[in-house]
Amino acid sequence: MKSRLLLVYAVFNIVCVYANNENKRVIPDSTTYYTGQINKAVWQHKTFPYKSYQVLKKSRSYFETKHDTTMVIKCLMHMSEMRMIRGKYSVAFDHAWEGLYLANKSQKGDEKARTHIQLARLYDMFSMDDEVYSHLREALKIAKELYFQNNENVGPLISSYMNLAVKERKSGNFKVALKYLDSCLVNEKVVETKQVEMPFIDAERGYILLKLANYDASNKYLHSSNKHTEDKPVDYKTNISMYLGELKESLNQLDSALFYFKRGLNYIDKKNYRVDLKPEILYKLSKVYYKKHKNLKAYNYLEQSHKAADSMLQLRNKTNGELFEIKDTYLQSIYKKNEQLAQQELIIAKNKQEKFRLKIILGLTFLLIIILSLVYKMRLKLKKTLLEKKQTEMEATLKVEQSKAKIEGKSKELTSYALQLIDKEKDIEELLDVLKKESPQSYKALSYKYTKGSKDLWDTFNLRFTEVNSKFYEKLKAKHPDLSVTERKHCALIKLNFGTKEMARILNIEPHSVHISRSRIRKKIGLERSDKLENYISGF
Repeated sequence: MKSRLLLVYAVFNIVCVYANNENKRVIPDSTTYYTGQINKAVWQHKTFPYKSYQVLKKSRSYFETKHDTTMVIKCLMHMSEMRMIRGKYSVAFDHAWEGLYLANKSQKGDEKARTHIQLARLYDMFSMDDEVYSHLREALKIAKELYFQNNENVGPLISSYMNLAVKERKSGNFKVALKYLDSCLVNEKVVETKQVEMPFIDAERGYILLKLANYDASNKYLHSSNKHTEDKPVDYKTNISMYLGELKESLNQLDSALFYFKRGLNYIDKKNYRVDLKPEILYKLSKVYYKKHKNLKAYNYLEQSHKAADSMLQLRNKTNGELFEIKDTYLQSIYKKNEQLAQQELIIAKNKQEKFRLKIILGLTFLLIIILSLVYKMRLKLKKTLLEKKQTEMEATLKVEQSKAKIEGKSKELTSYALQLIDKEKDIEELLDVLKKESPQSYKALSYKYTKGSKDLWDTFNLRFTEVNSKFYEKLKAKHPDLSVTERKHCALIKLNFGTKEMARILNIEPHSVHISRSRIRKKIGLERSDKLENYISGF
């Protein structure tokens, strides 16, 4: 009783610890975690098929939320493989077609090749050779393109060649199959790094050589393949056992043949390795027992073979109907998705076009605003410049007019002064004439005084003339330096439009002397007969 209580207590503690550990366990939401889960599920799918499939399903959902198409396709391919092994062919096809759709959409070369190979293997289960070759050739085409881009990427190429070799071997084209197996060795690194694929290649090569009755070479390759896969959990260990059984049967080593056939059957029953080979191995066991004259065992294995074959045939017939139904559904879904994508692309293109047009309109509007702003500023500046110019011109005109008015006023004043001077000179001359007759002595004194006064009057006149015409003498002297001071005086009176008599009175000389002086001035200036001296002088 006491021991039972202790046992219950111990179990209770273990359960509590496990529960606490489970509660404390936190599943990290990370790519690394789910990648590890996928690898673990693939490794354990033979032992825990349901659990492994669920792990892949959960991982696929996670990577879909992360938009990691490569990992989603990887999950789908493993799920398809697991369903195929379990005989769930319709689901296996569904996963493979979905993977192909995603690979085509995302242009993932490696994944496209892999999905085509998976579909070829599934179609091969139903002996649909046209579909098998179509997918394998497409996979090979993609694999070659990938290899030409990067000769390190040999995985898809080896898989394509190996599956083509297997298909050709099943079709009885053994020499073609050997060529494809030779093509698997695309470079030296394949032998060094592809440890899993090399035994499979050896196994296939050994079986083909067996069919070609080259038993020694077949024995060498099959035993090499068997040796390199003893401690590896690979599906094709069933194939190797079956091939070795056939070799031993061909060599009439019946006990060895029974050993290898039964070992292959054991892999199927206990490891779920290549369940589809079970009817064939059972049939071969029946043949060996028949050769050993053990008819009852031969009959029993033959019956088991028929049952297994019938079971698989029923499953395949059922799946055939589902296959085309699913394919039709798949194609319809592809069409709908493509139609939706086309509409989305059309909307995106339209939005891009509208955005581009809007950008152009905004750009042109902005450019127009800048141009209008510059034009407005230029117009304001031009208007201001024109106003300033007009104002300057008006001020200059006003100054000129004021100067002209001033000059005219001064000229009038000067002319008036000169006329008064002439009148006074005339009156004085008349008085001097009277005085000369009546008082000669007084005449002399006054005549001298008059001559001196006349000179003073001329100096005053000349000063005022210079004030009105400030640069007249400078310009006249600069252009005609040979003119004398008296001649320049004559020129000044000519500019004021005085006549010969008026000039003679102002200068206190005879009118004849004025004519001579004018003639001399014309000669020095170099005027023609037709040229007027008054017009020339007024230009200064």
